[in-house]
Amino acid sequence: MDLGEIGRTLAERLRDWAGDGWSEAVLQLSMGTSGSVDAWTDESDQDRGRALIDVLHGAYPRDRPPAAYEVRLRADGAYRFAASTDASALAPARFLFDPDFRCPGHPAPGMPRPAGLEPAATPTDPAVLREISALVEEFAERYTAITGHAPDWEPGRSEEDIAAAEARIQARLPEDLRALYRLVGRDSGETGLLGYFAHDSLDTVVEDYHYSLPGAYRGAAFDESPYSAGVVPEAVPPGRIKRVARDDWWVSFGGNHSDQWIAVDLDPAEGGRSGQVIEHGEEVARLIASSVTEMLTDVVTALRAGRFTRHEGDPRLEIQAAFHDAPDEIHVLLVRNVAKLDLTAEISTKDPEVIQSCHLSDGVDVDLATLEPLGQLREAGAHRMKTVVPNVAGLPLLESLTISAERTDLAALARHPTLWDLTLHDLTHPLDLAPLATLPNLTRLTIAGLDIPAIDQLTHLPALRVLTLDASQLTRLLASGHRLPHLAALTITGRILLPEAVEFLRQLRGTDVHLEEFTGSLNDPPERARA
Repeated sequence: MDLGEIGRTLAERLRDWAGDGWSEAVLQLSMGTSGSVDAWTDESDQDRGRALIDVLHGAYPRDRPPAAYEVRLRADGAYRFAASTDASALAPARFLFDPDFRCPGHPAPGMPRPAGLEPAATPTDPAVLREISALVEEFAERYTAITGHAPDWEPGRSEEDIAAAEARIQARLPEDLRALYRLVGRDSGETGLLGYFAHDSLDTVVEDYHYSLPGAYRGAAFDESPYSAGVVPEAVPPGRIKRVARDDWWVSFGGNHSDQWIAVDLDPAEGGRSGQVIEHGEEVARLIASSVTEMLTDVVTALRAGRFTRHEGDPRLEIQAAFHDAPDEIHVLLVRNVAKLDLTAEISTKDPEVIQSCHLSDGVDVDLATLEPLGQLREAGAHRMKTVVPNVAGLPLLESLTISAERTDLAALARHPTLWDLTLHDLTHPLDLAPLATLPNLTRLTIAGLDIPAIDQLTHLPALRVLTLDASQLTRLLASGHRLPHLAALTITGRILLPEAVEFLRQLRGTDVHLEEFTGSLNDPPERARA
């Protein structure tokens, strides 16, 4: 099916879906690299819009590159179909100029392999193998005595199997993890050998390592998109795990089948140890144990002391190993209805060593200097406020700030050393961006919908790489003769038509941009569609 046929098919589907009582209908779609499709029609009827996606899947050529598509259909049957592989996202329109760009704390694949991790043909250290063997054998004996049957484990793997897995990962695994695989290929019965975790097969280890990006990532902290990648909090305990959203040299080897996984960290922070075991998941990034050996030792020690629970008919043991008591990373503080609270008193009750993100909402006037007792704060937000005074000089680690208020004064942000992400919403007064030029690391800025009289001040922001504007702001910026050549990514909010988006992109690049357009009428035979 060529593009002309696709355009007519989409126009037919749009007419069938749109019903009666309309003069013009617009359908915009974005197709990603995997063939996934996002559709936008009418924000007031998203359920029907999502249902339309399934109908349209059959019209899409799966071998085409990522692209944006648009159908504009009049009630008399006339339609215009447009397609562009240069503007691959609409509603909002998003342009990615530098696909290699990453926000701070979100490293790209290809991180250098730490020294000493090269795969080697040497067998597992015999002393480590003896130590792990003794621990595994004692666990099996105690488990059998408690349950009346041997643990359900898959057979151990050979040195050749382990070496083959390491060759695919391109790193030698810690000696104690190698020893565990020599003895137990997989804890398929989730017996409690590693507490409430169970290790996976070597095949799964390799598969998970290469899934999406090499290595492992930290759940909600991981987002490679420059538009929404978040601040990465410090893991618990601090200084042991690198403050990154993902790492090529975190090798997941098991989990608890509840969105929590464990990995050996082969690239620790300065205070950590290669081979330490970390837990990662949707909300968790913490150190579990200094090694697999320590985990096994904790489990066997707990069994010796009788610190376990067994439920009738359940082959698993709930073992109270020491590493189960590792502190959770509870780092977010939400304070609602600020107008009705004594904010200073509320904050004084919190542990300043724990809170790394704080969001305030529904207040009148707030001075962010009130947050200074939270010395580890890396992310802050003030939402639905009257006035926000962003005095954040006393928050030296702050990286991300969101202000949703009627009034603010950016001068209070001047020269902040670590702030790289700033989002401003709802301001009702003209905004002077000049103070932002003093921020050495301001990488991402969102100002769509605001009155920015001197829009060309954007060109004075030395580190700006990711920007969100509305179409009016961008039109004024381009009319001033500026192109922001160092941008890595741009978002244009609101509804704009695909030809308009392509024209913006053409002006920003200063070169031709791909756009194909076809017109036709549903009242004519299919072959009448024309470019």
